[in-house]
Amino acid sequence: MLRRLDDNWRNGTNCFDLPGEKLLGLFSCHQLIGVGGLNQDPFMTNCRAGRVRHLYLGQCYRGMGLGTLLLQEIIQDAVIHFALINTHAPHAAYSFYERLGFHCLADQDISTHRLQLIAATK
Repeated sequence: MLRRLDDNWRNGTNCFDLPGEKLLGLFSCHQLIGVGGLNQDPFMTNCRAGRVRHLYLGQCYRGMGLGTLLLQEIIQDAVIHFALINTHAPHAAYSFYERLGFHCLADQDISTHRLQLIAATK
């Protein structure tokens, strides 16, 4: 996942530079321990749909609530620009997303979970 993030950044495929997009890093002692991004969802024609991308936390930092903090920051920013956000999560992360209010999308291949946002203003 991180290799794909790096490759996409370097070749310009995804630089998180469209309106509403951002890439966050989580650091401990100047070392990157986690990342998470927010993109316009490229799989939906709805321009008010965002997508959580490349959410990753180093193995030894999991279970401390840091992933939750990272995703909550992404959600907080998403509310400003998007009406909903989707993600395609690995099965092991389903409960993580569901605890934060995402609903499982059993009938879709491209997205596994969606969070309906209430306060989108644009």
